[in-house]
Amino acid sequence: MKKILLTTFLLLTICLCGQTDTSHIIKVHFLYGSKPLKKYKGTEMKYFGGIHGGHVTIEVDSVDYGFAPTGRVHILSHKRNCHSQFSGKHTHNQPPYPKDYKVVSFTIPISEEQYNQLNKIHVDYLSKPPYDYAFFGMRCSAATVDILEQIGILKRKKRNSKIVRTNFYPKKLRKRMFKLAEKRKYTVIRQDGRTSRKWESD
Repeated sequence: MKKILLTTFLLLTICLCGQTDTSHIIKVHFLYGSKPLKKYKGTEMKYFGGIHGGHVTIEVDSVDYGFAPTGRVHILSHKRNCHSQFSGKHTHNQPPYPKDYKVVSFTIPISEEQYNQLNKIHVDYLSKPPYDYAFFGMRCSAATVDILEQIGILKRKKRNSKIVRTNFYPKKLRKRMFKLAEKRKYTVIRQDGRTSRKWESD
């Protein structure tokens, strides 16, 4: 009996020591691409990218961080003349988009080490974006992948060019996140968009 109890105790100790510290939470928000329905073209705005557009951001500590262009969008990336910025918007614990926008959010637990690394990345990128925003280059989806890879949520790729090719617009990353959420049991929160627009599907 004593041997059984000792074995059980050792197994529990090993399991507890092997558990990942998930003391922090981040949210990856996807705004779906959309375009006005024909009969609402006079009242609905056109958004960048249309049905294949949308946006993706990372929220931590109620601040939503994202990558966007400043001024004219370059077709190809410029190393010395970057038209890009990382910015952070306080959400005050509210959804980042109004209720009539189509959005899906993935809630991801992270460790203290990942949390500190993410905050350092955001501080550095807010101060000086590491790359230009370009149509055939780094955009919001690829930039999000870059950050998620650095903190170990996604498998690291060696070159930004491969990140761009495989994450040309948010839907590609979103499909990957749905698979990851199912595998790792992430919480997924959906928000339907208004019926006056045609929204991108999954």
